[in-house]
Amino acid sequence: MCDVYKDRSFDTVPVTVGAYDKRLQQLNDFIQNTIPADIYAFEEVSGEQAVREALPDGGNGYNVCSYSDFKVQRLAVAWKSELGEAVACTVEPQLSLPGNPEEDQPRPGLSVDLKIDGELLRVLVVHLKSSCVSPLEASGDLTDSNDRDCRILQQQIVPIERWVEDRFSGTDKVILLGDFNRNFWHEVHETGPVRTDGSSPHTPLPAGVLVKDLFGEVFDDDPAATTVTLLPEECPANATTMALCHKGETEILSSDERKQLSQSANLGCRNPLGLDHILISRGIASAQAAEHVAIAGDQ
Repeated sequence: MCDVYKDRSFDTVPVTVGAYDKRLQQLNDFIQNTIPADIYAFEEVSGEQAVREALPDGGNGYNVCSYSDFKVQRLAVAWKSELGEAVACTVEPQLSLPGNPEEDQPRPGLSVDLKIDGELLRVLVVHLKSSCVSPLEASGDLTDSNDRDCRILQQQIVPIERWVEDRFSGTDKVILLGDFNRNFWHEVHETGPVRTDGSSPHTPLPAGVLVKDLFGEVFDDDPAATTVTLLPEECPANATTMALCHKGETEILSSDERKQLSQSANLGCRNPLGLDHILISRGIASAQAAEHVAIAGDQ
């Protein structure tokens, strides 16, 4: 879901008690009726209370893992209480690049361990640095050190790979999802070298060498436990939306095509494709794609 506090014209929902309560009720109904799930991941929330307000019945019947420090665009995971308590709820601060000046510190990662039917399921959520989206765009060149956004995202690559290698150990059931702010499908379909020096991503990243392909660097199947499946994405709203969704996996959509997708009858988001992904580990079998679903309803 995106732009949840904007109406169909992308105007912000009025800051009144009535408008806010109505929007919350719409969110509750949407989550309960359109995307019923056992586990939800949230980005850009202030914390647990905001998550519970968005969930049906004030979040009764759900457990929530979040945090109160770092910046206000925080992460959270909510799951049905019947699944059980969390074994661990862990924030990964290294993804926030704590050595940078505060204005150049992005968001941390979040990891939740759930014991379900005696087996450990680990859910990882990320929200990486924005505005360095696609290798098919000039503004998406990860190796451009003069571009602040790409430079910061480049700095996150080593810590996220270390985090993935650490968090993928100890269980073969891991779900990694969130706003990567990077179009992995464009990277997957590119055939160039992963690094600027052409070296193998299986080896430690040499000093001074930059990464061109974030997905290829982090998910290089080494160690083998980090092998993932990038879930294919579907846009089932209508035939036009589905066609544009598939086209967007291999090429840049025109401004008119993006505008068409943002219409409320289609996906209803200003940036509906290429940012969010779901990846699953070897121990999870899924025959389903990741679906983009629009939020219906005005303010």
